Amino acid sequence: SVRDHVGERARFATQVQSGALADGVLRALSMVENTNGYVLVVNSNLPLLSTRTIGMLVDAAEGKAASRLVYCEEDEETRICAGYCFEINRLREFLEQNHSLSVNAEHCIRAMRMEGERVVDVYAPAMECLAIRDRSDLWEGTCLRQESINVHHMQNGVTFIDPRRAYIDPDATIGEDTIIYPGVFLQGHTRIGRGCTILDGCRLRDTIVGDRCELSSVVAQEAAIEDGTTIGPFVRLRPNAHVGKGCKIGNFVEIKNSTLGDGGKVAHLTYVGDADIGRRINIGCGTAFANYDGARKHRTTIGDDVFLGCNTSLVAPVKLGNGAYTAAGSTITKDVPDGSLGVGRARQTNIEGWTSPQEKKEKK
Repeated sequence: SVRDHVGERARFATQVQSGALADGVLRALSMVENTNGYVLVVNSNLPLLSTRTIGMLVDAAEGKAASRLVYCEEDEETRICAGYCFEINRLREFLEQNHSLSVNAEHCIRAMRMEGERVVDVYAPAMECLAIRDRSDLWEGTCLRQESINVHHMQNGVTFIDPRRAYIDPDATIGEDTIIYPGVFLQGHTRIGRGCTILDGCRLRDTIVGDRCELSSVVAQEAAIEDGTTIGPFVRLRPNAHVGKGCKIGNFVEIKNSTLGDGGKVAHLTYVGDADIGRRINIGCGTAFANYDGARKHRTTIGDDVFLGCNTSLVAPVKLGNGAYTAAGSTITKDVPDGSLGVGRARQTNIEGWTSPQEKKEKK
């Protein structure tokens, strides 16, 4: 809701009588008693009104009884109005004298003009005055708002392969010379650096991406990716995932609450959770960080220049020193010192002369 979104930044007055301007506005004015100046009156279903247009409306009212925002330059009877800015004491006086449910802002404007007071009209773009009454209006308004956001980014040097199919939140920022492919969602306060390529299938929320990065089919939330890193396809970065410079993260990798140092490689099919990982490491296919014992999460610490063989399981808490190795298929439950090879797997046994059950059956 609006109340949840705005929070403590505003005070709210509840209009008891539906459709009654006098009731709603007077309740709001009661919160600013003994105040001089101007008050803005705008319907709540006009989300596309820009700060520039509202600023023009407020500026136009200076030194006058009121200003009126219109978006149809026809005669007075058919002119469509989107908002008003009133001198606060003049508005309060009028509403206190007129409690009828049918009283609206236009009645106030006419009364002021009949008394010889100055009221000026400010013309607004029709797009900004789209009233949202149902889901079809909401869709139309969303398309218009998204178009204006994407045009703004293109004017600042961002390339969209198809701007009609890229969904950028108003608080997201994109650096110059970045390319955005169709099917990309940049949500919340996501920040994309310069010269990046964001391929289709990416959904980034409150995520920071450095310069010259390439992402493909990445789902990220509250993550950070440093310069020159390539990620994807089909990668999930959960909160507090931090990927260093020049890293390569391949397909079907999930990283959560972990830091990966510069130059790291996690090629495919890996889960990294609750880990502090050094620089220039290589994590083999199928590696899993076993961070949860059923009651608590534990961290894994890995030094620089470490090589983890395929299908390594690291049972936290555990520490691997600089230059350490793990053998493929190992379950590591103890610390591995610097420059050592950790092997934790069953010894292989070969049974000679083995005949498969199928072969035995065929010989009978």
